[in-house]
Amino acid sequence: TDYNLYEMQIDGTGFRRITDAPFDDYEATYLPDDDIVFVSTRSKRWVGCWMTQVGTLFRCDRNGRNIRPLSVNLEHDNTPAVLPDGRILYTRWEYVDRSQVGYHQLWTMNPDGTNVAAYFGNQAHYPLYIEPAPIPGTDKLLLINSPGHGRSDHRGHVCTIEAKYGPDDMRGYHRITQGPEWKAPYNDPAPIGADHFLVASFKQLLLGTHSGELTPVLAYKGEANVHEPIPVMPRPRERVITERGNESEPMGRVVLADVYTGRSMEGIERGQIKELLVLEALPKPVNFSGGMDLTSWLGTFMLERVLGTVPVEPDGSAYFEVPAGRPVLFVALDADGMSVKRMQSFTNVMPGETLGCVGCHEQRAQSPASSAGPNTLIALKREPSRIKPFDGLPDVIDFREHVQPVLDEHCVSCHNFQDRAGRVSLTDDLGYCWSIAYYTLLATN
Repeated sequence: TDYNLYEMQIDGTGFRRITDAPFDDYEATYLPDDDIVFVSTRSKRWVGCWMTQVGTLFRCDRNGRNIRPLSVNLEHDNTPAVLPDGRILYTRWEYVDRSQVGYHQLWTMNPDGTNVAAYFGNQAHYPLYIEPAPIPGTDKLLLINSPGHGRSDHRGHVCTIEAKYGPDDMRGYHRITQGPEWKAPYNDPAPIGADHFLVASFKQLLLGTHSGELTPVLAYKGEANVHEPIPVMPRPRERVITERGNESEPMGRVVLADVYTGRSMEGIERGQIKELLVLEALPKPVNFSGGMDLTSWLGTFMLERVLGTVPVEPDGSAYFEVPAGRPVLFVALDADGMSVKRMQSFTNVMPGETLGCVGCHEQRAQSPASSAGPNTLIALKREPSRIKPFDGLPDVIDFREHVQPVLDEHCVSCHNFQDRAGRVSLTDDLGYCWSIAYYTLLATN
């Protein structure tokens, strides 16, 4: 059974179907221009570490037409909401070379998918922030802090978040409900004004205050639990953001102000970084278990395509094209092509978008220094760089195709089933899943 989008009036009349396709469409909300943003499995990919189809953000009109993807995430997006300034706020699960279970934080994007940015928590390993909703008349969010990798039905503690201190500053976090973290029974909080909210808890609907008082207002007698209360009340329409992309363009552009500006850059000398290596994180089109089948042995859950390099100017600036609609990440390289700093998240541009960033791992509350403004960046005094590929080299490394020939030429004459020098065989015979050489080098060392 597929989940599709439906709409009805507040009194239950006018029930109608919006989408009808062999995909799961869910967690929908209205955009300021009356379009709909929702999560869908239309991205046709699977979670890297489990037998679960991925749901990412899509957009359609009120009749289910003009469906287009907004997110290029390889893992799940969840519970989109609209901020008063018109941006989409949502939970993004990712694990680019970090942890496959630890990063489910709040991100924002424009309704056309441009200007993707961390909103709160992307440097924290746990918890899972989900079900965010703007609190009327304030700059705060009401949401659920679900412990660890997240509990079923988004259960956790009700909390508020204020991003004015920056996306990694816990001064902006306040937990409202109390009790043991792993037994928190609350889900789907909905603000009512600046001081009160509704929240579900199994078969109850509770009225809460920001001081922590909870009053039962509904007790359901049936078998199902209570979910997703929606206060019926007027609210100001959010701002409509003008679209920034151009669907006719296959590329977008990135402007980096200063690669030396950022967190954990100690010991890196100005002038040391010469290039950026551009990688593309690849989606998993199929999965057979909860493991890394055919990707790696106890290693990465992801494959990354090597797109090539772009230059970094002496002032630390860079200006370059990247393929639109694809998750990319960057590695800062020195004059010898060695890694100096590696990005452990991903970004993307939409067709025709120009995305700016201050630096490498910069504080998100930080703006570019005036000395590195757009009129002085060396990189902006020329056309954007095109990614320079590594000619003659594979863009995705495959052990049997690219590494095994080297072993065959230099190693296998001694390290084979007949001789097994050092009790090692480096032949390309296949085991149940991996080649003998791969298993020997990766799994037994």
